[in-house]
Amino acid sequence: MSAASNINELLSDKLFQVIGSTPTSIAESLRKVDLKGKRNEGAQIFAIAVFSAAVNKSTLETFLADSRFANIRPLLSAALSIQGRANMTALTLLGHCLMTTDMASQVSFTSEFRKKMGQNHLWAGSLDSGSLSAKQKEILKEKQRLTKESEARALGNGFLKHVGILSEPMDEDESALFGIPESRSTGAQVTSSVSPKRATPTSPSRIAAFRKSTSETVEMPADVLNYRRNIVGQSDADIAESIDRNGLDVFIANTQRLMVKDPTGKGVKGAGSTIR
Repeated sequence: MSAASNINELLSDKLFQVIGSTPTSIAESLRKVDLKGKRNEGAQIFAIAVFSAAVNKSTLETFLADSRFANIRPLLSAALSIQGRANMTALTLLGHCLMTTDMASQVSFTSEFRKKMGQNHLWAGSLDSGSLSAKQKEILKEKQRLTKESEARALGNGFLKHVGILSEPMDEDESALFGIPESRSTGAQVTSSVSPKRATPTSPSRIAAFRKSTSETVEMPADVLNYRRNIVGQSDADIAESIDRNGLDVFIANTQRLMVKDPTGKGVKGAGSTIR
């Protein structure tokens, strides 16, 4: 090994000290731990990251000490830590990137933080409204300057797809961050087969493919699948059973009515496969 190679190896994990965290470096760190397809762990990291974007380090560390995060702390320690403590810079940037996603609109904490910022996410405006302090605005404007919105969106949505919270295949930018071919989908979904009975969506919702069985895959609006899985908490088996019982078109219509009537899922959560 040459002297330069030896020096680079010694300093490779310290580059963040001079260039800071970036969407690329965060994605690279996350790829080092076993998170692919792990929705529960992904949801916990989502919560931790958006919380870190709104608070100081001591408040974050108190939050991380919560027993509910016992299983995720070793993964965070391996991926997003400095000398055994949370890498606040990386977690904060990840949180802001996750706030660019549609999923963030379904999280009450994020909705309130958006009000405080005066905009939906860091790259949505100039931070001139809202109730942030002058110091907070200064810090956030520097983060805004250093990271492109396209990169932030690629990290936010790419992470949700990597852990299986979103079922759509990654686009080119997301695939580049997470090292997955663009044509591959995450979780149990595939895109090679489409149900001929599926009704044409009446809105421009993104489409998700759902595998009902080993021989049949159907498509539906992505927000419908997300609501059933992540808001209500149904398993794939529950979803498949509901589609079989009602037919795909009725299943979609019933879900969309629930999404309007009960967007947080509190009224039906726990009902499992009994909801139509």
